[in-house]
Amino acid sequence: MAEFREPYRIAGLWVRVLLLVVLVWGGLVTLLSVAPRERDLADLRADLAAGRVTYVISTGGGGDARAELREVRWSTAPLFWYRARSPWPGDSPYTQAGLLADVAPEISDADAYVPDPRPVVRRAEYRPSGGIFPSWPFRVPLPHGSWVVATAWIATLLIMLGTARPRLGNRWAWFWLFTVGKIGAVAYLLSEPRSLWRGLGPQDPPPSPLGGAQGCLLALCLQFLVPFALYGAGVAFPALIDVLIGS
Repeated sequence: MAEFREPYRIAGLWVRVLLLVVLVWGGLVTLLSVAPRERDLADLRADLAAGRVTYVISTGGGGDARAELREVRWSTAPLFWYRARSPWPGDSPYTQAGLLADVAPEISDADAYVPDPRPVVRRAEYRPSGGIFPSWPFRVPLPHGSWVVATAWIATLLIMLGTARPRLGNRWAWFWLFTVGKIGAVAYLLSEPRSLWRGLGPQDPPPSPLGGAQGCLLALCLQFLVPFALYGAGVAFPALIDVLIGS
């Protein structure tokens, strides 16, 4: 029977790898979008005029298209994000209406979706969405790509719930890491039902797998610690890209 199970184990391993690649890619793009390089309004307008911009996120204005924006972030490629912030040059404030006029003069809706080849334009969201569930897998700033990451996250959650005996913790522990802990899906794909780097080889469970209460406590700690670590990585990664391109 072992020889019949082997193809399924190999297929399962590749599914884990595929899901992990999708989630890491979505997480990296999201991370870079919140730690962009500093530019000015002239750079934004030049990129828009040249057709290099693929995604735009505006902040401020309170839903009023005529109110001044605090900042605008834009992407010219998934790993290249920039930000222009107030105070804006000149006497007039830069507004959502002004941004949309730069993107597409015929667009008047402040929350419009602009189809290809023009960029996607949306407002930043700071309110919690989905309760305890993380918002980042469902708001990845990729044109037409967020649904792929969301599907991978949901598939990983279903795989976790369908696993009878996870190795490092029970399903309640992993549930809290998926939701409150934000990065549980990535951690699960790396470590369950065996460490990914161990391939198909057997691996014993740890002496004390996490219970639900322990998983919840760890998730609460991660909720506060992970954003600081990820923001630091988001700041360092563009600098690394600059060094590599410069070399």
